[in-house]
Amino acid sequence: MSAAPFDASAKTALKQYCADCHMAGADEGGFAIQADRIDWSNPETLHDWEQIHEMVSRGIMPPPDSQQPSTAERQSILKFVDAQLIQHTPIGGTMLRRLNRREYEKTIQRLFGIKTYNVPHGFPPDNTAGGFDTQASALVLAGSHLEALSEAATGVADQLFPPPPRSIEPQTFLVPADEMVISYSSACLVDGAMRLASSGDNVVRHATWPTKFEAPASGIYRLKVTATAIQPPETQPILTIATMRAADRGELRVVQQFEVANEKPQTRQFSVSLNRGDTVVLRYLNGPFDYENDMSYKTFLTKLFTDDPTLAAAWAQVGEPPRGGSGWERVKEAMQTAELEVSKFVDDEEAIAELVETLTRNKVASGETLVYKFFEAGPAIAISSMELFGPVKSIRDREQILSDQLRQDFVGAEFAPDDTKSLRKLLDKFLTDAFRRPAFDHEIRQYLDLVNHVRAESGSLDQGLHLAIRTALLSPAFLYRGFGQGELSSDELATRLSYFLTAAPPTKQLKKAVQSGKLQESAVLRREAQRMMGRSFCDEFSTQWLGTDEVDRLMPDMRLTTRFSPRHRSTVRKEVGETFHYILSENLPVTDFIDPDYVFTDYEVGRDIYDLPQFKTTRKNRPSKARRNKMVKATVPRGGRHGGLLCMPAVMMSTANGVDTQPVLRGVWALENIFGSPPPPPPDAVPALTPDTSAATTVRERLAAHMSDASCAQCHREIDPIGFALESFDPIGRWRDHYPQYVEKDGKTIAKNGNAVQSDGVLPDGTPINDVRDLKRWLAEHPTVFASCLSVKLLTYATGRQLNYRERSLVGDIVQKEQSEHALRFQDLLLALIDSPIFRTK
Repeated sequence: MSAAPFDASAKTALKQYCADCHMAGADEGGFAIQADRIDWSNPETLHDWEQIHEMVSRGIMPPPDSQQPSTAERQSILKFVDAQLIQHTPIGGTMLRRLNRREYEKTIQRLFGIKTYNVPHGFPPDNTAGGFDTQASALVLAGSHLEALSEAATGVADQLFPPPPRSIEPQTFLVPADEMVISYSSACLVDGAMRLASSGDNVVRHATWPTKFEAPASGIYRLKVTATAIQPPETQPILTIATMRAADRGELRVVQQFEVANEKPQTRQFSVSLNRGDTVVLRYLNGPFDYENDMSYKTFLTKLFTDDPTLAAAWAQVGEPPRGGSGWERVKEAMQTAELEVSKFVDDEEAIAELVETLTRNKVASGETLVYKFFEAGPAIAISSMELFGPVKSIRDREQILSDQLRQDFVGAEFAPDDTKSLRKLLDKFLTDAFRRPAFDHEIRQYLDLVNHVRAESGSLDQGLHLAIRTALLSPAFLYRGFGQGELSSDELATRLSYFLTAAPPTKQLKKAVQSGKLQESAVLRREAQRMMGRSFCDEFSTQWLGTDEVDRLMPDMRLTTRFSPRHRSTVRKEVGETFHYILSENLPVTDFIDPDYVFTDYEVGRDIYDLPQFKTTRKNRPSKARRNKMVKATVPRGGRHGGLLCMPAVMMSTANGVDTQPVLRGVWALENIFGSPPPPPPDAVPALTPDTSAATTVRERLAAHMSDASCAQCHREIDPIGFALESFDPIGRWRDHYPQYVEKDGKTIAKNGNAVQSDGVLPDGTPINDVRDLKRWLAEHPTVFASCLSVKLLTYATGRQLNYRERSLVGDIVQKEQSEHALRFQDLLLALIDSPIFRTK
C-alpha cells in the first residue's frame, strides 16, 4: 500500500494539539508524527499509529497540563486512525515459532511413545512474553539451546536404539551397618548393628538400605546378610529382602524373605537380580506395629497401654514429645518421676482410649517416637552387615526391555530390514509424524541415503536409524512451526489446534479429520476442538495468564499466619485450574470468572483463608484427613467478598510479595489481565514514589502525593481505584478491614489492628465503588470488557503473537456476537475464537 494522505479534520486536530512535541522535526520521547503522508505499508508505521490511538482514546495524550482537544476533535482523530488501521493492518504475522520445553517433551512422548520423557538436566528455560511461554518472539534459539537439543536428540535415539552395554567385571561390595540408611525413624544403629522395629509399606519409614551401593550393571548378584533377632516374640521375625531404584525409591520388588530365629548372628546367602541403579532394601515384615495403619495402630496402642499403665501415664504427662529418640528419652524420664499418676490408667479403658486417640491423631509423630522403645528392647531385627558380589551374570533389564518395545513400535510389525521399499515407508511415516505434515519426496530420499550410508559403513541398520532420528529432531521442520504466510493449511490448522489445547502434536483422530479434507469446515473444527478441551489446557493457560505460578516462589510472612502449609499452597493453585475447567466444561457464562456463587477449595483453605462457616468445625466433628484434603465446590453468595478471579487467594498472593500489598501492582495486574487495558510504562524520569511522600502515613496518602506529578496522574486514575478495591485482601488472600500493626510484647511479635483499609474509589467512567464487591458488580454489568480481554489472551497464547489492532477489533466483533447469540458462554466463545480468521491465519 502506497503512502496515503491525512484526513483533513484529523490532520487539523493533530497539528493543533500534537505539533509542538511530535511534528515538524520535534520528537519528544523519541516519537514523531509524519504530517503530510503516511506509509501504511510500513509495519513500524502501523505500530506507531496503534500507540497514538491508544494514548488519545485513554486521554493520556495530550498530557493533562497541555491544551486539550474537544470531544469532537478527539473523536475525529480516533475515527481516522481506526479506519486506517483496520484497512491496512493484515491478519496474522506470527514469526517462526520454536517448540517450547513443554511442547518438546510432549511431542517426544507422542512421537515415540516414551510416556515419561523429560528433557535432560540443564536444558535452558524458555523466555516468556506477555506472561506466556508460547510467544514466537521470545522463543529464541541460542547456542545453549543447540547444545541441549543435540544432547536431547541423542538421548531419544538411544532409548530406541541403545549402544551395546559395556562389560563390567564382578566385584565385591561390603556394606557395614553404619553405611545403611536411617530415614526418619525407619532404623536405628545400636551396638554396631542397624535395627528394624516397625513394619509397614512406606519404605522411607520402615526399612533400611545401603547408603553407597547402586548396582553398576544389570545382572545376577550374590548377596549375604547377617542378622540377629532381638527379644523375638512367639511369632518368628521375618526379614524381607527387596530391590528398588535407588535414585527415586521406585516400586519395591520382593526377592527373598526368611525367619530370623536366633538371638545370635546368622548369615544367609541368596542370588538376586538387580537392574542398573537398583539397591537392596531390608524390611521387618511382621514387626511389632505399623504406626501408619490407623486401625492396627489403635489396637496395638490400646494393648500396650493396658499392659503398661506406667508408659501410658508418662506419655500423657509429656503430652506431645519431640519426634524420634529425643522424644522417647523424655518419655523414659517421665516414667521415673515419683508424681506420675499411674493409677489413672490402671483398668481405665476410657482414659486409655482418650490417650490412644491423641496419639493416633498424629500417628506418624507418635510412631516415630514410640519405635525407639523397640529399638532398645525389642522385638527387633539387628542387621550386622551386607555383602554383594557381582554381577556374576548379565540380564536384560527393564531399560533394555523398554527399548526393544520402543524400537518395535517405531519400525512396526511388518518392517522388513532388507527391503528398500519397507525402509522408505518407515521413513516416510516417521518424517510425516515428526514434521507434522506430509514428508516431501526429496526429504525421504535424503534420509534414506543417510541410513543406507551408515548401514554400509557400520553394518548396522540400527545405527543408521539412530542417526536419522537425531537428524530429524534437529531439523527446523521439527523444531519450528509456522512457515510462510497466509491461511493455515489443514495440517497446520490441526497442529495449531493440538498445541493450543494439549501442547502436543495431533493425535491419530485429529489426523483423520485432516485426511478427510473436512477439518477446515467450521462444524468439524469446532467438534475436534471441543473433544480436545481438557484439564491440562485449563491448568497451563490459566497459570500463565494469571501468573499464579508465583505462589510457589512466595513464602508468607510468619507474622501474618502460622497456618500456611504446602497443602494451602497446593490448594490455592489447584483452585484456579479447577474453576477454569468447570466454567469451560459446563459452558457457563464468562461472568462466572468474575462473580460466581461458588469457590473450589478444601477444608484447610476454606477454614484458614476463605473463613467460610461451612468449614469451621470443632476437634470432635472435624472430618477425616481424606475428606479434609478433597477439593469441593463450596457455595458462596454472588456479589460477596468471595468467588471469582479477583477474590482468589492464588491471585492475591501472586500480586503481593508475601509480606505486604501494593495497590499499584494489583491495579496494573487487573488492567492487564481482567480489563484488557494495560497502562503504558511510567516515564523514565519519574520514580516509583516521589520524595515528598515521606510525611504521608497511609498507602492512599503516599499515592496521592505521587499523583501530584501530572505525568503520573492520568494512568493512576485508572490504576488506583482498582488497586485500592483489592486492598481488602492481605498478602495471602484473606479478607481484612485493617492493616496489621506489629508490636513486641513479652519477647513475641503481636499483630494488632492498624490503619483501616480504604478500598473505595471512582472508576474512570465515574462509577463510585466501595470495595471489590462493587468492582465485581461493574464487571458483571459490562461483561464484554472481561470477555474481550480473555479472548485476546486466549488467541495470544494460541497464535504465538501479540494481536494487532485489526485482530483486536475482530475479537470485539466476536464477543458482541457471542453476547447476543449465546449470552457469552465460555465454551461457545472459545469455539468461536478457534473458528475465527485470527486463529486460522499464520
